[in-house]
Amino acid sequence: MNWRIFAASSIGKHHIDIGLPCQDAFAFRQVGDVIIAVVCDGAGSASHSEQGAFEFSHDVVSRLAVSVNDLNISDAMSEDAVTSVLIQSRQNLVEIAAQRQYALSDLACTMLGAIVTPERGLIFHIGDGIGLFETEISEPLVSLPENGEYANETYFVTTDAWKEHLRFLDVPAHVTCFALMSDGAMPFVMNHTHRTLSAPFIDPVKRYLASVSEDEGSAALKATLADERTWSITGDDKTLLLAFSKTT
Repeated sequence: MNWRIFAASSIGKHHIDIGLPCQDAFAFRQVGDVIIAVVCDGAGSASHSEQGAFEFSHDVVSRLAVSVNDLNISDAMSEDAVTSVLIQSRQNLVEIAAQRQYALSDLACTMLGAIVTPERGLIFHIGDGIGLFETEISEPLVSLPENGEYANETYFVTTDAWKEHLRFLDVPAHVTCFALMSDGAMPFVMNHTHRTLSAPFIDPVKRYLASVSEDEGSAALKATLADERTWSITGDDKTLLLAFSKTT
C-alpha cells in the first residue's frame, strides 16, 4: 500500500497585518509503505518560532525515517522509540538556539505527528492542533488539542515539562485516510464536535484531490487555506496535511 499525500501552510490575516511570517511548518516522508508526517505550530509570542517549527518538524521526520529503516516497525512505533527521537530532536533545537544566540523559548512550537503502516497508525502530540485517523471499521479516531487554563494557552516542545504533555493515540487497524492540522485550520476543516472532518469542506476537497497529482493538489490546498474567505473565521496561520491510502 502506498499513499497520496497533500500538504500546505498559509499565513494568517493577523500575521499579515502585523508583518510576521507564517509560523506553521510541516514535513513528511514515505519509507516503503510507511508514512511519517509532522505538523508544528510556532508560538505567536516567541520571536523565532517559525524557525523552531521548521527545524523540529523536519528533524523529527528525518530521525523517525532512520528509525523505521533500522528497527522492526513495531519497535520503531513504540512510545519509547518515538519519545527517544523527540528527545534527540529537542536537543537539536537546544543546539540551534545556542548557535543562533537565541533562548530556547524563542523557538517554541507545538508538535503533532503520525506514523502509519498498512496495519496500524500512531499519533504523537504535544499542544493544540488535531490529528484524525479514518479506518474501515470504526468512526474516526481523533487526537484532540490540549490547551491550558486560558483559551489561548497551550504546551510546547521547548518547555521543561514537555514529556508530561506528550500524548499518543494508537490505532491497531488499517488507516484509509489521516489528517494533521494546526489549530488555525480546525474551525473549518473539523465539524463542530471536533470528532470528524467537516463534510461541506472535506467532501469536495477529496473529490478534487482524487483527480489531480500530489503537487497540483497541494497547490490547490494552499490556495484554499489562503482564501480571504477564511479570514472571517480565523486570523491564525493554517496548516493541513491529508494522506489517503491508494487502495481506497
